[in-house]
Amino acid sequence: MSIALSHHRCILSHSVQNRPIEGVFFGPSQPEQLNSLIIGVFHGDEAISGQLLTRFVAQLQAGQFAQAPIDFNDQPTLIIPVLNPDGLAAGTRMNAHQVDLNRNYPTPDWQEDNLNTPYYSGKAAASEPETRLVMALIEQYQPQKILTVHSPYKVLNFDGPARAVADAMSEASGYEVVESIGYPTPGSFGTYAGKIRQIPVVTLELPPGLDEPFDPELPPAESLDQVWAANRNALEAFIRF
Repeated sequence: MSIALSHHRCILSHSVQNRPIEGVFFGPSQPEQLNSLIIGVFHGDEAISGQLLTRFVAQLQAGQFAQAPIDFNDQPTLIIPVLNPDGLAAGTRMNAHQVDLNRNYPTPDWQEDNLNTPYYSGKAAASEPETRLVMALIEQYQPQKILTVHSPYKVLNFDGPARAVADAMSEASGYEVVESIGYPTPGSFGTYAGKIRQIPVVTLELPPGLDEPFDPELPPAESLDQVWAANRNALEAFIRF
């Protein structure tokens, strides 16, 4: 189904290396509040997340829906396909300061840790411009729910009051819903936005992309077409929820 709808692409901020961080607003270009905030590529070595959201943006820009059209005037949505363009360009988990952006949020369990590893939390909480951008967007637009897209575990994880929306996505994709990713994540975005701020936060963990290194302990790699087929309806279900 196709309809005409309004959208607005803009540069929200810049990365450490001055690459633009782009977002696409669906509905009003400057809404008072967002219904949904969707973010990909926290980690630059998880390119499949940005590829999925780039395809989703293109479908929405074309007014193409798997089900009934979404009224974005009632459900304003901001999609950021790539939060970490420097890491994406370098193929690294971290940003250009060698910080793991999913360990950099000001949470009670944050501490400077894991220096010289891919999980370095930074010199201070919210030390990174990419982190501060997301925090500023939350302050400005007060999103009712947030989806972040990662890889490679092929599950739906949630923080805060988000079990119901995670279940709705699971019904559409078949991905398992898990309450924990299985290891500690101090300074994580889910803790900051979901557990502390009590915003429903769902983490969509995709399977590894075909360009990611093989790991026998992970789910089998899938192509973008496979990931899209499994998750297109789930992405729409998230916005509609």
